[in-house]
Amino acid sequence: MRHKTLAAALLVLASAVAAAAQTPQPQPTPQQPPPVPKSSPTPAPSQTPTPAPSPAPAPSKAPQANPEAKRRYDAMLEAAKKAEGAVDYKALRMAYFETPDYNPLEGMMNYRGLWGLVMQQNWAEASKQAEAVLARNYVDINAHMVAFIAHRQQGDEAKAALHRRWADGLLASVKSGGDGKSPATAWHVISISEEYAVIRSMNLRAAGQSLTHADGHAYDVMKVVDPQTKTEFSLFFNVDKPFSAYGRK
Repeated sequence: MRHKTLAAALLVLASAVAAAAQTPQPQPTPQQPPPVPKSSPTPAPSQTPTPAPSPAPAPSKAPQANPEAKRRYDAMLEAAKKAEGAVDYKALRMAYFETPDYNPLEGMMNYRGLWGLVMQQNWAEASKQAEAVLARNYVDINAHMVAFIAHRQQGDEAKAALHRRWADGLLASVKSGGDGKSPATAWHVISISEEYAVIRSMNLRAAGQSLTHADGHAYDVMKVVDPQTKTEFSLFFNVDKPFSAYGRK
């Protein structure tokens, strides 16, 4: 019962952080570089999703992290950093999920601070904090997105290009294998923060969030709005993995 209550409380906390974290995209001054194309991972306009319902009760015995998984992930990451063109971003994300370092809420706890610094246009601190997050979790998509923006604004094109490559690769790995338009074609995430990274990268505004179940799986249904066309639609994210990790020791 304690794990069930904890899982519910933690997801509500994640939703609250997400709602508070949504910030408008800063407008560059004449001295700053022009905005990047729409396809790049830049922050979308203000997003204020409603809190998501609590998840389905977690299993009484959550799957335990495998200590060997840490060594496997570290080896994969080291190889990936040496050969950008051959990176299997999805495999890296899934490998990190299996490590003892994985925490289903860590991404959302970092989210507010990172994007808050982008809102403030505090590029030096934004790059510093993003790099600090990546030192702990190199598959954190929001950290790569913020690092890309911050390094670019500071004129470090090499570092900006590096983080843009990783952000795009990780985002593409989330969106592979489906279109996110239904439970059957939902995007599989390892954390709730990946959902918000995808929404930001598409320059959409989150307008609501709900939880649904189908065929034994859990899905976050994110209602989004295209600020340009005012079109409203829903995106589906399979959240089996973050839910399964609640209570993991």
